[in-house]
Amino acid sequence: MYDRDTYDTNAGPLAILPIHHATFVMEWNGQTLYCDPVGGPERFKPLPPPTLVILTHHHGDHFDPATLDAILAEETTIIAPRIVYDQMPADFQSRTRLMNNGDTTSVNGITITAIPMYNTTPERQKFHEKGVGNGYLFDFAGTVVYLASDTEPTPEMAELGPIDIAFFPMNLPYTMTPDQVAECIAITAPRYVYPFHYRFPYDQPAREPVEVEAELPEGSKVQIVARDWYKAV
Repeated sequence: MYDRDTYDTNAGPLAILPIHHATFVMEWNGQTLYCDPVGGPERFKPLPPPTLVILTHHHGDHFDPATLDAILAEETTIIAPRIVYDQMPADFQSRTRLMNNGDTTSVNGITITAIPMYNTTPERQKFHEKGVGNGYLFDFAGTVVYLASDTEPTPEMAELGPIDIAFFPMNLPYTMTPDQVAECIAITAPRYVYPFHYRFPYDQPAREPVEVEAELPEGSKVQIVARDWYKAV
């Protein structure tokens, strides 16, 4: 079974379930959010169907139309950037709320803002170009979750405001090193940090989440939530 971490909010508990690589689920106030669900419907059989699906960008480890087709419920709303929307079949598009960098919307009491995600190192900019994909801020009755998605440290992170929980990717050459994750932590000052998206290929050794702790300054109050995003379930 998946790990389940629970955090208090002003409108009841927020549960976070790491699923695999870049995929996780959040449950709050009767809502179930699937973030970048991929890998087939079997991964999601133990879970309620989604009321909201969040898609960050078009790469295959984040957007899988076959998985979406299998897991969508009648009432599911999809949030996606233009590059994903344009690759969807018409029946997906009809239930999708299109968001560009900087857009804000509200779904079932959750305020969602699309945040730029992109590579800044010159030789990596080809992997994730500015303005193409979205990271997201979620406001759960005052508890703010930041899904950075596939990015490096960016100037926009300094404008995000207080963050409670953050998800930062950590694999090369596509995203970040542990010291870059620590730089993001210094910029955004979250209370809890989930390093994720840290292996590719998935069955090969890589930099592990606990390595971020060594990059933090002495006395840091940030809690690194080190989960195994690649375990068999």
